[in-house]
Amino acid sequence: MRKFIATLCTVTLLFASASLAVAQDAETIRAIFASAPKTPTSVPGVSIFAGPPKGFNALAASGEDLARYGLPQRPNQQTEPERYARWERAMTALASAKHPTDVKALPYHSSPVKLITPQQAGTAALAVSNVPSLANSGNWSGVANTNKLTKWNNVTSFNVIESDFVVPSAYTPFNACANGITGPFLMSAWNGIDGFNSGDVVQGGIQTYSDCGGPADNSYIAWVEWFPSYPELEIGAPVSPGDTVFVETLASPGTDTQTVGVEDVSQPWSGTFSLAYITGPGVIGNSEEQIVERPCCNGSDFYALNNYDYEYFAGALGKDVHGTQFTVGAQTVPTFLINMYNDAGTQIISEPIEQGSTGNAGKFMLWVSDEGCAYSGGCAP
Repeated sequence: MRKFIATLCTVTLLFASASLAVAQDAETIRAIFASAPKTPTSVPGVSIFAGPPKGFNALAASGEDLARYGLPQRPNQQTEPERYARWERAMTALASAKHPTDVKALPYHSSPVKLITPQQAGTAALAVSNVPSLANSGNWSGVANTNKLTKWNNVTSFNVIESDFVVPSAYTPFNACANGITGPFLMSAWNGIDGFNSGDVVQGGIQTYSDCGGPADNSYIAWVEWFPSYPELEIGAPVSPGDTVFVETLASPGTDTQTVGVEDVSQPWSGTFSLAYITGPGVIGNSEEQIVERPCCNGSDFYALNNYDYEYFAGALGKDVHGTQFTVGAQTVPTFLINMYNDAGTQIISEPIEQGSTGNAGKFMLWVSDEGCAYSGGCAP
């Protein structure tokens, strides 16, 4: 397995956000979101928060004004100095950021996790004497924090998750095209709420695409989604490999409207999206996750996984309505490390390779890498 951790730890991530609930309770934030000025998109039920007016000073703005424009709240400079510094730099750059005006429904979607047993994965059952727990999946890899809720709870439901990450380059698996496996090959990196223990998921992230047409066919997009109400909704703004992208997903109870903010700090552009309920079970808030996924559906199956090499999540954390913080480095039984397997369940094709437990780096960072046929040879369609 290719390990680039030693060299890539020099990556400088420019943006991290505090939960909107830091300065305001969740109910107040939802009320501000509901009344905030928005523009409808071409996709019914989806609108975009108005960008702040010219001359708006996010560094000096009140929590209410930040929320009104869908911007992240100010971290506590004394207790979270590193996060505050990244927030400050990002809010300074926001002065020149553009704001997308539309989204486009794509012909594929992210979806809840498809869990498979160790026997289906072709491996012996793993004896877990320590935490976190392990899970095998046909479509997800990464980390999920979970609880046992079956309906929304105004104290313990997960309602905020955030992360920033660098967009990886897209490659076809080495030798895949020569072996007649032509793709297309897709990879989505995202954070979201629900989907591990329930049939819905609200999320936002990026996607890379490649096929056997060569590098000219490669593409990179940012997207938001509330499954099953919507497919992936491509944001009308540029994304390039090497960009730093920040995503904050803010969940609301059940069939209430959901909110997802995405910012490409490198371009720069920023947009916060409002997603109205159409169909599905509604949000429970029983999991929050940082995930690399292969989307659905290529025929009746998931798309072949793009050779993305690695994905690095930083500043990654979630919170519940009460404000309790959950990190990707959590060493508890309700935290799951998720390995992705190929369709045949015979080999890992994407897995978390570094997930620490001590210090800020260990608490908030996650490395995920592709493996097996996703890296070389190509997985059979």
